[in-house]
Amino acid sequence: MRKFVLLPFLSLALAQVGLVDGPRPSTEVRGTLQGNAREGYSVVVEFLVEGGANPTQGMTTQPFSWNGRLYLCVSGCDYFTLSGYAPNTPYNGAVFDLYDSQNRLRGRASVSTVYDSQNRPSYHQVQYAVWPLQGARTWMPSPDNPVPLEAGGWLSARPPGGSARERYRYPGMESYRPPSVQGSILSGISPADRDVVAKSVLSSLADLRSFYARQPQGSTLWFFVPEVSVWTQTLAQEFRARNGGQERFVVPEGTARSYCSLYRSDTRYHVMPRESLAKEQSFAVIYPPSGSTQKGAVMAGRFLVDRPDWQETDYLSFTTPLSPTQEGLPEARALVWGYISQSNLRARVEFKEWGLSPFTNWTTSLGTRPSDWDGRFSAVVGRGDESFYLEGWASGATWSGARYFNVRDTQGRYRGYAYVYAQGGTTTLSNLGAYYDWGTTPEGIQFTYGGQTYTLSGCRLRTTSEWTCSVKDASGRDVGTAYLYAYFVSVDYTWLFNLYKVVLSTGLRYTGSAYLRGWQEAWRYASDNDRPVEAGGYVTAEGRRYRVPGLEGYLQPTGKDLEVAEGDPYVSYVTRSLSPQGNPLAGTGREEPKVWFKPLREWCAERGL
Repeated sequence: MRKFVLLPFLSLALAQVGLVDGPRPSTEVRGTLQGNAREGYSVVVEFLVEGGANPTQGMTTQPFSWNGRLYLCVSGCDYFTLSGYAPNTPYNGAVFDLYDSQNRLRGRASVSTVYDSQNRPSYHQVQYAVWPLQGARTWMPSPDNPVPLEAGGWLSARPPGGSARERYRYPGMESYRPPSVQGSILSGISPADRDVVAKSVLSSLADLRSFYARQPQGSTLWFFVPEVSVWTQTLAQEFRARNGGQERFVVPEGTARSYCSLYRSDTRYHVMPRESLAKEQSFAVIYPPSGSTQKGAVMAGRFLVDRPDWQETDYLSFTTPLSPTQEGLPEARALVWGYISQSNLRARVEFKEWGLSPFTNWTTSLGTRPSDWDGRFSAVVGRGDESFYLEGWASGATWSGARYFNVRDTQGRYRGYAYVYAQGGTTTLSNLGAYYDWGTTPEGIQFTYGGQTYTLSGCRLRTTSEWTCSVKDASGRDVGTAYLYAYFVSVDYTWLFNLYKVVLSTGLRYTGSAYLRGWQEAWRYASDNDRPVEAGGYVTAEGRRYRVPGLEGYLQPTGKDLEVAEGDPYVSYVTRSLSPQGNPLAGTGREEPKVWFKPLREWCAERGL
C-alpha cells in the first residue's frame, strides 16, 4: 500500500526562462520563479528594452481619421506607429506604445480628441516621447515585481514605463494551482501520491453538497475543531441532508470545560487530549459505514469553524459590459452563464462597432463651388470628417435645373446622392443704400457684397435724375453696372444719390445638397462564440482579451476555501486507522486508552464538572 507524507514542498529557485503566450516574443521577456508550492510561487519579470538618452518630446495635431503613424526624425527619420490605435475613434488621454518601422519599441504617445461646438469629434492632439537609438538593449525589471503566479502558470506584469499590464505564461507550470488554504494539513501532499489522492477545494455550498453526496451513504463525519461554531453546525446539517449519515464533534479540553454544562448529555460531543487547537489545524474525517470497502475523505482548514460567506447557489446568468485589457479594443459586452463550482462559465460576447446606415440619414450643403470644382467635398456624418466625391462629375459642365449624382467615399463605397445646380451670368443687387452730401456726381461711391468691396467709376448722367456707373472690383476690373437716382436737396444745396440697383457679372458656379448614409453604432456577436471564461474572469473573443467585472476570483484562490482529499484506497485506510470509535489500545492495560478521545459526558464526570 502506498503512503504519502504531509510535508511541504522544498523551496525552489529556478533559472531564468523566456515567458511565452504573450504580446512580446519570449526573447524579449523573461522571468525567474521563486517560492514554494505550500506558500505559492511568484515570478521576477524582466523586459528587454532599448537603452538611450533622454527622449525627444513633442506635440502635433492630426485629423480625426488619422491612420496612427507619425513621421519623426529621432536617430534618423522614420515612420512610427501607435500600437493599438484605431482611426475615427475618440480618445481621452489614451497612451499607446510607439514602434518604429523595424517594429522596435521606441517610446510612448498620448492621444486626446478635441470636439467642435456641437460636441462632435474634430481632431486629435498627439503628445509623443521617442527614445534615441544607442545601439544597446538592456534587461529592466517590471515595477510590479515579484508578481504572483496564477492558475495554469499565468502572470500579469507591467513593462518598465508602461501603464497597462501584459499577460504571459511561465513554461512548464501549465498544471500549477495556487495553494488555497495556507498551512492546512493537506497543503503538503507529496507529488508521488497525487495519483491515489484526489485533492480539491470547496468554494461554495454547491461544492460542499456535491462532495457530501459522493461519499458512501450512511457515513459518519467527525469534526476535530477548537469549538463547535454555528457554521460547524451548518456543515453537519448539510451532511445529514446530503449523505444521511451522522456527525460527531471533538473539541480540546480548554473548550470542553465550558461545554460540560451545555452539551453534557449530547452523545455527539467528545474531547481530545490537548488543551487547545488552532483554527488552521481544524480537520474533519468522513468514515465509511462499518464493513464498507468504499473510500473515506478528509476536510481541513479554518473554514470548518469560520463561516466563509459562500453563496447559496453558484449558478450565474447575467449580461455585463466587459473591461478591455489594453487600449484600443472596441467596446464589448457579454451574457455570462454557468456554474462556478463546475468551472464551466461561458460568455456570449458582442462587440459595439460602427456601421453604415442602410438609408440616407445625414444632409449636408455643398456650399458655392467655382467652375473648376472637381466634385469632391467633405462632411461629418457620425465619425468625424470624411471625404466624398460625385460619381460621373465633369468640371465646367452646365445644365438647366438640378442634376442627380451618386456620392461615394474614398474607399469607393456608395454613400448616398446629391442634387447640384449650375448657375452663371449675372447677379442683380437691389437697394444698396443712399449717399448724402457726396458731391455733384456718384463717382467713387463704394459698397460691399460677398465680403468684397466695389467702387463706382465712369459715371454718366442718363436723364436729369438718373446716373449709370461702371462697377470695379478691388483689382480695378469692370465687373458690372450700377444705377442711381439723384435728388437735389435745396435746403442744404447738396445731392442725395440712391444706389437702387447693381448688376454684377458672375462666372459659372455650382450649389446644391448631398444626402448621405452616415455611421451608426450597432452590436455584433463575436464570430467564435460562445467563449469559455478563463481563470481570473478573462474571456478572449476574436483574439481580443477582456475581463468580466466581478469574476476576478473565478478559478483563483479566494482565501475562503475548504481543502478536501478523497481517494481509494489510501484515504479509506487513513480514515479507518484514525477512527475515534476504534481505540486500538483498549484492553491492553496501557496508559494510552485513558487519554483517547472520550465522550464529553465521561470527561466532565472524571473532573467533577
